[in-house]
Amino acid sequence: MRAFRLALAFNHILNPMNRLPPFSESSLPADQQRFFNAVSAIRRRPISGPFLVLMHSSPELCARYAHLGHYFHSRGQADESLIPLRVRAFISLIGSRALDAPYEWAAWVNWALEAGVHPDTAEAIRENQPLLMLNEEESLICCACQQLMSNDHQLSQEIFDALIARFGPQGVVELVLTLGYFTMIALPLNAFESEITDAQKKLRKSFSPLIVPPARSIERSVTASLKPLSDPILQTTARLTLLTNHQDLKGGDQHFLDRIVLTRGFISPAFALLLHSPDMAARIAHIGEFFLFESPIPSAIHHLIGLLAARELDCTYTWQAHLAGAKASTLSPETIDALECGKPLNRLCPSEQLATDYCYHLLRGNHHVSAQLYEKLLKQFGKSVCIQIAATLGYYVMMSLLANAFTLAPPSNPSLVDL
Repeated sequence: MRAFRLALAFNHILNPMNRLPPFSESSLPADQQRFFNAVSAIRRRPISGPFLVLMHSSPELCARYAHLGHYFHSRGQADESLIPLRVRAFISLIGSRALDAPYEWAAWVNWALEAGVHPDTAEAIRENQPLLMLNEEESLICCACQQLMSNDHQLSQEIFDALIARFGPQGVVELVLTLGYFTMIALPLNAFESEITDAQKKLRKSFSPLIVPPARSIERSVTASLKPLSDPILQTTARLTLLTNHQDLKGGDQHFLDRIVLTRGFISPAFALLLHSPDMAARIAHIGEFFLFESPIPSAIHHLIGLLAARELDCTYTWQAHLAGAKASTLSPETIDALECGKPLNRLCPSEQLATDYCYHLLRGNHHVSAQLYEKLLKQFGKSVCIQIAATLGYYVMMSLLANAFTLAPPSNPSLVDL
């Protein structure tokens, strides 16, 4: 079963109950209260969904997510994204179904309908049935999402050219990152079985929920040789100009480049591409800074997560960005080689094995974590780190979608942090 495959689910089961206890602002240390207040102010509504999950682990990371999330949400407020709300909401429905993400569906389905997505289209997505009523734009977006989320996770030149013609360079960057953002937040939501609250339901019109199918195999079905990810001859040319200097940006946007440099010291190819949408790029860099330099996850497991995301999405860029760190960690060379070749991972220590199982459950099957595995994860890592692992995986999946869509060449300097 390939990652993110859109497959019809039979014998639907009810979603499990929320795994996180109610959150109380009073439980936060005094020095963390400011992040809670920041999230509340940015969102202009009660803290819920992925922000509530992250608040249980890192209020500071939660605030960074909220800042990026506002770029894609901003419903009823000043719209920041170049991509229309109708398109963003349509992508949210596609992503929700592909990842069996009931919270994300519940949060967005009414906004999608209000923004102009046809009810029959929404219902067909929910039931994983053929989409027969799409207009030209929706058909294009659907094809792009399916290409990035299945098979070899690459965007065809024909679809890419059509996207550029319709949305322009900045618009296509934002469109891909819209899909990436919804993927990034879906993984921790699924891991902790987040549910929409009764108070949230009262603010919405009634809707048909997205049902999580029964657990499916998490074994990857490989019908052809896996693409090598560490071959030095694999060089590609990015589909858009990489913006690396102040002169590449409009005067009013140059400070966003400075903000990115402050998070990692230079402009990596990924962010040189993201700078086609400067404000969004700076917000993503702020999140990436946390995962790269402030994460509580041990180095070996952190790089293992990055390699797992890269292998699952056949992303050379993300693989190469983590390879030097993985080799310098306690991960065995045999593990790294086996992962690249799609072979069994027989040299993992217990904590690495649990983290791998966790990631595979989120990336494959029904994209949820069994109760038995969840209890083992809590015992090994604790709640906070379990949240961090799911969030870290989501970030590297998002960045892999970006790298694949724009055919970013592998990083050239292994000593620099390229994500």
